[in-house]
Amino acid sequence: MKQKGKHISKLSSITVPHTCVIIFAIIILCAVLTYIIPAGQYTYVENASGNLVIDPNSYTATAASPTTLYQLFNAIPAGLVDMSSLIFFVFIAGGSFSIINDTGTLQLAIDKIAYRLHNREKLMVFIIMTVFSMLGGLMGFSTECIIFIPMGIALARRVGYDDMVGTAMILMGTFVGFSCGTFNPYTTAVAQGILGLPTYSGLPLRAVFHAITLLAVYLYTIRYAIMVKKDPKKSYVYRSEENSQVQVYELTKPESFTPFHFLVLFVMLICFSIMIFGALFLSWSTSQMAPVLFAMGVLSGLVGKLNPNKIAQSWLSGAKDMVFASLVIGMGRGVLIIMQDGMIMDTIVYELAELLQALPSFLTAIGMLISNIVINFFVPSGSGQATLVMPIMGSIARICGISLQISILAFQCGDGFTNAIIPTSSVTTSCIGIANISYTEWIRFAFPIVAIEWGISAAVITFAELIGY
Repeated sequence: MKQKGKHISKLSSITVPHTCVIIFAIIILCAVLTYIIPAGQYTYVENASGNLVIDPNSYTATAASPTTLYQLFNAIPAGLVDMSSLIFFVFIAGGSFSIINDTGTLQLAIDKIAYRLHNREKLMVFIIMTVFSMLGGLMGFSTECIIFIPMGIALARRVGYDDMVGTAMILMGTFVGFSCGTFNPYTTAVAQGILGLPTYSGLPLRAVFHAITLLAVYLYTIRYAIMVKKDPKKSYVYRSEENSQVQVYELTKPESFTPFHFLVLFVMLICFSIMIFGALFLSWSTSQMAPVLFAMGVLSGLVGKLNPNKIAQSWLSGAKDMVFASLVIGMGRGVLIIMQDGMIMDTIVYELAELLQALPSFLTAIGMLISNIVINFFVPSGSGQATLVMPIMGSIARICGISLQISILAFQCGDGFTNAIIPTSSVTTSCIGIANISYTEWIRFAFPIVAIEWGISAAVITFAELIGY
């Protein structure tokens, strides 16, 4: 018994690597791989839909391009430049929400929601998670969820949950909808367009898949939330009594809104409506949303009775809190830059395709799922991965007698769900950075969810084969 106690003591004294250390270690590993994996590339051609896609028969070996010492240390600065629009978007979001928070409007609104849902916190989590999963499934909502993380965290804290729950009910909800892709314009529509299938065909199975996966993710999250509420020290982000992300409040009837609070809410409603309309109908990226978000912060401060100096101080304070999240975004991008500059990304895709063709036919679809999980680490962009892999997956599906719809389903499952745990996903690193959750803390919570999602995906793909989807 004494020896067991010593063993536990040693384990508890192990220092978990910092998020930045983990990502930089991955960058070094990828740099080493450029000396081991042969360089190669595919040729891109225009298909019948006018999209540039890979010619699956065009892979050729190229001269090796191993990472130099300069390129290794330049990966992070280059990543910061590549992701500058998202990084500045995160800074602006942090500053704008800090201003809104200082008007007291957001906290009062959260107090009212929490008070009305007292003893119905489980319903609150389900509603929020469902709303964001629908946004992900209907309009490819992904990057946009970053701006809602502070509100999710504040609401979770108010009802006795922790920052992990507040982040998960928004981020994991979004990824469920995005991955199942009921009407996702960035994955489903692009992939079906590349393979020449009717846009959004095969909808019923994806809708059922969405509902099943959402329920599973909700049950896992609420189980964790109940555990934290019973014993805050069991929270994965519990650090100390003084510095914990678990804060239990005594719920009392909140004050009434003043006209100034209503004006702030009106400004937020208008600005959020503009951003959602822009994302849905005008294909806005974070660059187009950033000015609206900035205006929302400034206008909210003015109508919320903050003087210009206070607005400036609040904005700078909120932006400063986003430094960690922004740096991690750039570091994650550095991994992709090393792979691209080393010319090994296409080689990895080619080798995986060769492996898939060698599998027994009944395992090919599951092999496609696993392959897309691997590829997504290097290409976390949904539309980018579709352009890269769907011509190859489509060819393999035809050779092996698998329907093209199943190859798309395997791509979607491998692409979206994996984004929740890979350090190269700018959305995930932004959200956990804003929440001040370390990568290791997040993996401890999120990996079981993703494993469950992979299991459901494999079952749905197998079922799809059986029914001739």
